[in-house]
Amino acid sequence: ITLYVAGAPVRFLRRLVGFSTLLIALILVDVLFAPPNWQIKLHEYQRHRLLVFFGQDFASENATPEQKRKARQLQEDKSFQVDQAMIAVGSGGFWGKGWRRGTQTALKFLPPGAAHNDFIFSVIAEEKGFAGSVTVITLFGLILFSGIRIAGQARDRLGKLLAIGVVALLFSHVFINIGMNTRLMPVTGVPLPLLSYGGSSVVCSLIAIGILQNIYIYRRS
Repeated sequence: ITLYVAGAPVRFLRRLVGFSTLLIALILVDVLFAPPNWQIKLHEYQRHRLLVFFGQDFASENATPEQKRKARQLQEDKSFQVDQAMIAVGSGGFWGKGWRRGTQTALKFLPPGAAHNDFIFSVIAEEKGFAGSVTVITLFGLILFSGIRIAGQARDRLGKLLAIGVVALLFSHVFINIGMNTRLMPVTGVPLPLLSYGGSSVVCSLIAIGILQNIYIYRRS
């Protein structure tokens, strides 16, 4: 996005997007279908997250019954949090179950560490329902609109590119986090800006908002 705003040639951007898409597709095909000896070296948890997201069986076709049983148990363990997050999102209804009345969190089906960080959006969806989820997304949309407006009013090219970069960073996090809470994307551990619990995430989000405010304050000087 920043490259596009900076004036990079459209032909170059098309090639970059095409190359990136091809590279991602090759990695996914390798992880999901290639024999073990041909697979790219990934951490086990990374491979498991991709297998869970695409619904692939952890066990190979030639595995013994005991190996398949262990693989099935491992698959259930690795997909547990995602499944519970989906239950939380779906069970909230339109208005939600009420503040601190979500069963997935109260009964610790969603562990406190995950519920306060990666899966905070599913907690909001369960307790505040569809209405609360739309409200949160709308508020993020207002921040996005404000950031783009600030970029348009920036006094120089540097301020414009900096504002666009900050907005792109924040909302890539928003998109990825909500996507993994609704199983549109694999779990990546990306927090939801301004809402997820965590020191570094909150500090970085506040710094990003502060940069946007600074660009707006000095837009005419």
